[in-house]
Amino acid sequence: MATPLTGQQIIDRFELYTDDTTDLSSDEELILANDKLRLVYMEQPWEFLRRKKAGVIESDGKITLPSDFDEFLENFSDDAAYGEPVMKVVYMGSQKAPYLVVPMGQRNANSFSNVCWIDPSDGKINFAQSPGVGASYEYDYKTSPDDITVSTSPKLPAEYHPMIVFSMLIDEDIIKKSEKARSNMQDNAVQYQRYLKNLKLRDARFKLA
Repeated sequence: MATPLTGQQIIDRFELYTDDTTDLSSDEELILANDKLRLVYMEQPWEFLRRKKAGVIESDGKITLPSDFDEFLENFSDDAAYGEPVMKVVYMGSQKAPYLVVPMGQRNANSFSNVCWIDPSDGKINFAQSPGVGASYEYDYKTSPDDITVSTSPKLPAEYHPMIVFSMLIDEDIIKKSEKARSNMQDNAVQYQRYLKNLKLRDARFKLA
């Protein structure tokens, strides 16, 4: 099993591959690593970033989103013969009644009464018909991880942590400042794309499991 890389270890590998010839400080290298890591997180709704949120309806009849919320993830299919979830819902009550998540602009144009949406004005899940204060709920969402520090690791599967180093090495500013990075630009890009492709294949297998 691969060992996770900390932010410091990512910086160390980056400096090794550039012969430490860049003008970036250690702080700037960490910022670059986080910039590249966020691009991976944003690439698609990864299964490894799926989280479950459960609780009860609050006193105002709404649900406050978790601080690391990025987006809802598919968790429901109305076709029993098709196992992969294709719809985003909030399950309500002990019977887990599905409330369809819709864009706020469609809240009054939907044929279903059991709908909910995020209101940007308060950052909460709102309902067309409130299930009632204290009703239990559950939904799946994509987490937005915190930036890594020198002592913490990316939320990627550990064997894919090196892809962040290769992504850093193909950054335009680094290529300009490092002769070695410039000469190896194509190889670094190939390595990064190979990691990204394999990560997507891994994620697809989890969705079919």
